[in-house]
Amino acid sequence: MAEFEGSDVTPEAAADDEVGGGERGVRRRRRALVLVMAAAVALAGGGVAASTMIKSPAQAAADSEPPAPDVLTAAVEKRVLTDSVVIRGQVSAGQSVDVAPAGGGGATGAKPVVTKLPLKVGDQVQAGQSVLEVAGRPVFALHGDLPVYRDLKPGATGQDVKQLQQALKELGFGSDGDAEGTYGTGTKEAVKKFYAARGYDPMPATPDGDAQVTAAQDAVTGGERALADAKDALKQARKQYDDAVAAARQQELAQQQAQQQQAQQSAAPTAAPTGAATGGPAATAPAPVATAGTGRSGTAGGTGPAAQAGESPVDAARTAVETAQKQVTRATEDLAKLRKKVTDAKAAAGPMVPAAELLFLSGFPARVDAVAGRIGGEVSGKVLTVSAGALVVKGGLSISDKGLVHPGQTVEILSEVTGVKAAGKVGAVADTPGDGQPAGAAPGAGQGGQNPAPAQGAATNGYPMVVQPDAPLDPRLAGQDVRLTVQAASSAGPVLVVPLSAVSATADGRTVVTVYENGQRRRVEVTPGTVGGGSAEVRPLTENTLKEGDQVIVGVKDATGAGAK
Repeated sequence: MAEFEGSDVTPEAAADDEVGGGERGVRRRRRALVLVMAAAVALAGGGVAASTMIKSPAQAAADSEPPAPDVLTAAVEKRVLTDSVVIRGQVSAGQSVDVAPAGGGGATGAKPVVTKLPLKVGDQVQAGQSVLEVAGRPVFALHGDLPVYRDLKPGATGQDVKQLQQALKELGFGSDGDAEGTYGTGTKEAVKKFYAARGYDPMPATPDGDAQVTAAQDAVTGGERALADAKDALKQARKQYDDAVAAARQQELAQQQAQQQQAQQSAAPTAAPTGAATGGPAATAPAPVATAGTGRSGTAGGTGPAAQAGESPVDAARTAVETAQKQVTRATEDLAKLRKKVTDAKAAAGPMVPAAELLFLSGFPARVDAVAGRIGGEVSGKVLTVSAGALVVKGGLSISDKGLVHPGQTVEILSEVTGVKAAGKVGAVADTPGDGQPAGAAPGAGQGGQNPAPAQGAATNGYPMVVQPDAPLDPRLAGQDVRLTVQAASSAGPVLVVPLSAVSATADGRTVVTVYENGQRRRVEVTPGTVGGGSAEVRPLTENTLKEGDQVIVGVKDATGAGAK
């Protein structure tokens, strides 16, 4: 019993162990083994944890490096490469005018009230058609490029008159007999017939034109009578002069005869005076007579004008003839002036075409873009907006795009609203930015019944550009905002194309692309060509070193796929 002192094993337990044999001993040994293994595992785990927390400087630097990168590639394509410039544009006609018939109203004092408005938005306008009526007076649309700026009256001359003559001729009303650009009799007749065919009377050039012609003709009649009277007076004066000259010559002849007789008597002194022999009175010498042109007094004549003291009848008759001749000359001059007044009065009289009744458009059929007036409304501004000529597209280029766009380049016109597509070409590009029109745009309108319509939208911001369609545009596009794609450059045919990011330059200045194949990289020297749309044409310097379908490196990405580098 002494061997069990100080032990927890009682004698009974010991006896049991001995009795139970080795079975319980085996179980105890197994438990001990499990405890030892668990302790070993715990110690190993602690060592591993400690090893992850404690690193050498080299290990820490290695662990901070990024994972091995992965490359990004793109396939080499073979296609036609184009470089495009995409901008917005506005479809409009070559000419757009606001119809504002200032001064319309016909008769003096009539209010300019719209009395007829036969058109609505979208309607077509034909040449010679009245687009509206103000106070009973029409506004006619005629063909012409020069805007109306003055009333066209008889006697007027100029290019605007020539344009009116041509427009009327196109409608079948020729100005026969008139010179081009002169508003004469032929043009007046054409205007009369044109207005009559439209159911209107033309406006007279002057309110009392016919009365002025009548008065001028009456004055001519008076002048003709005065000239006839002057001619009669001249005829009578010449007759009196002839009579005076004849009488003077008779007196001179009689005087010569008397002098001859006296001379004969003086030659015979023995002969007794006739008077003494007969007992009659003594013979006396004949009285002196005034010869023609002598200026001496005499008794010749008696039927001519009264002679002034010291003036012979012949001289007086001559003076009378000169005075009568002056009267004829003056009467002739006066009559010529009066006849010119008749011509001028006739030329000024007749029909006129007021500026308020004319609307010149560059082409037909034209279109009504807007109607601002109403029947019964007083005209205080524009009543209609009318566009004419072929539809064009106007856009604006940025300073970076301007260098790429030039006249003649192909343009695709697309309306996202209607889906309509059309082709065209760049017609003009302005040299300076702003809202100014490029060369070739429609001229602005002047005064009178039409004014240039303001530009719409912001399509002309930047450098204005005009696109001329290859074929007439669908009328539905008028006024629409469209997308313009300008083909600024194009390869001649299918070429090898790679993304721009695939092209790089080496240190020695060569241009290369890097082909990635089976995990290997291969540089290929190339010559770049057309660039556009983020891609570039490449031509390998060595044949067959680059082909369609090859994968070229365009960048790298990290192992997590976070993005290209």
